[in-house]
Amino acid sequence: MGAAAITVMLVLAIVMVLAIYGTNPISIYNSLTPTYSFSVIANFSDGNVNQTMMQEMIKNTFSSALSGFITLTKPPYPIINVKPFKNTLVTFQLPNNYGYRYASIIVHEGVLYVYLWNSANDYKLYAVVKRPMASVRVEIIYPREGNFTPVGIFRIEKFVVPLPGLSSANDPEVYFESYSAVWYIGSAVAANTTAAGWFFINPGVSVESILDDGNAQPGFGYALCPGATNAPGTNYGVGSFAAQTQTDAGYAFYDCGITVVLSNWPWVGMDANGNVYYPTSFPPGAKSIEAACICTGASFYFEAPPPLPGEG
Repeated sequence: MGAAAITVMLVLAIVMVLAIYGTNPISIYNSLTPTYSFSVIANFSDGNVNQTMMQEMIKNTFSSALSGFITLTKPPYPIINVKPFKNTLVTFQLPNNYGYRYASIIVHEGVLYVYLWNSANDYKLYAVVKRPMASVRVEIIYPREGNFTPVGIFRIEKFVVPLPGLSSANDPEVYFESYSAVWYIGSAVAANTTAAGWFFINPGVSVESILDDGNAQPGFGYALCPGATNAPGTNYGVGSFAAQTQTDAGYAFYDCGITVVLSNWPWVGMDANGNVYYPTSFPPGAKSIEAACICTGASFYFEAPPPLPGEG
């Protein structure tokens, strides 16, 4: 049987197991509280802090919150370019004495599954990881813009994923990172664009893999512009030293006459040294006022992610 056929069959088999949860894993990691959790809110909504000082305070907030958070470990086994399921984050080749040739980490609805497998007919669910070992959340409330209050919410979570034959100190790490660009009118959300991804890092070598997990959600008085979003997002730089994922979205007000168009391009990323990339100002997109009842025709600007090495 060819490799393509084996992969297709394995995909179908794993989909069925994920759907009915009929295979008992060796371990389910479901701690109610992360071993480390840090959350901070910085409120600049009154506009009393000048832009230069505000940006410096925001950078210091992120630096303090993320200090020591990233603790990358070398992959315990060779990484191979085999993804038996569309949500496979990474696949390892196991030593010959484990009975299974491969171990794959799969993301399904925010849960990490570890499958050991040889073929479409020879596999088992080894472990399920439902909770992060550590998490950081940073919320920045920016100065009001007319009726709008822009809020940037950054979150990163660290998962330690068990593999056979390893001590817990050598288990690989998986990171989930997200940044939500949220527009509020009073206490109601008008628009929320979230860039998010699951990252696996080969330390000092490459960002090995990203699974996009962003979204775009219209709220009070607004609709999502058709064709103006790429949720869950797009990624670039995968397999190189640094990589990002970005989600684009545009929103338009329901009322005609003067249409307020909100547009967001939030992004997040990491590099092979464990440096975390996040927007340092709001909006990552722009707000523009157009005398029309459509989403098109507005001029937008956005803050680009840091360039990848060799690109500027």
